[in-house]
Amino acid sequence: MDLEQRIKAYRFVAYSAVAFSVVAVISVCVTLPMVYNYVHHVKRTMHSEINFCKGSAKDIWSEVNQLKSIPSGNRTARQAGYDAGVTGGAASAGGCDACCLPGAAGPAGTPGKPGRPGKPGA
Repeated sequence: MDLEQRIKAYRFVAYSAVAFSVVAVISVCVTLPMVYNYVHHVKRTMHSEINFCKGSAKDIWSEVNQLKSIPSGNRTARQAGYDAGVTGGAASAGGCDACCLPGAAGPAGTPGKPGRPGKPGA
């Protein structure tokens, strides 16, 4: 009887090994093309992004070179100062008498809650 049980056990182990091997081969046959397609898609996308980046860099360099070729002697100065819209440009001329003076106080607000004794800010 001992020999028959060993044969059954070995047969079970052999069938299990074959079954696991078949499952592994089938899973590789299914997933390998999927991984290949994904890697190919990523590679194609990266190449298109790199080509777009190279084209953008060439465009930027051509615009920079075009700006370098423009003569710089034809630049006109601005007429207005930084606060020309606020005070009419008088601050840039040095004639501002009412600069940085506080205005009238606003109306009093509603009183707040009194603080607790012994607490900070009381």
